[in-house]
Amino acid sequence: MYKTQSWRTWQTASLKTFNGSVKVYQPSVYREYRGEIWTTYHNLYHPAATELAEMKNSHVRFSRSYQGVLRGLHWDMQTYKLVQALVGDIYLIVLDMDPARKTYGLWESYILSEKTRDQVLVPPGYANGHYALTDCCFHYQLFYPGDYVDESQQKVVKWNDKRFNIEWPTNNPILQERDR
Repeated sequence: MYKTQSWRTWQTASLKTFNGSVKVYQPSVYREYRGEIWTTYHNLYHPAATELAEMKNSHVRFSRSYQGVLRGLHWDMQTYKLVQALVGDIYLIVLDMDPARKTYGLWESYILSEKTRDQVLVPPGYANGHYALTDCCFHYQLFYPGDYVDESQQKVVKWNDKRFNIEWPTNNPILQERDR
């Protein structure tokens, strides 16, 4: 079915676990016989634009994963991540890693899919990781105030750390050494 609203329109919801800190957005997707088109982010019209306005730098990354791959949980204290599945279906985990918050150690899961185009804005201090339910392409736009926090500076939480009791859809994911 076609969406008739403007490309400048996003529907917004908040994940309840984190008192509205983590938000979910659904962009307007125009679908027709040739395929579809949508906007992932626009600095004037996206609902998160005001929140992200103070971030001086931004860049976009993609990861392609085969079904069964688990990536993450990675985090730092300065980077916002606007994430979305471009192809396939992804099981996303967001975990609060800031001990100063009442929600420290709580997690939320969300299914990101090419069918819905939903986006999740993961704020600084929240770890995120995802499991490929199908072969997939994961899109994430990073927003940060200064220098980019690269892999060597990020913090990592073991995907099955018993302190957090995260429920993944598998007990035997495909992992890289860093995530073991």
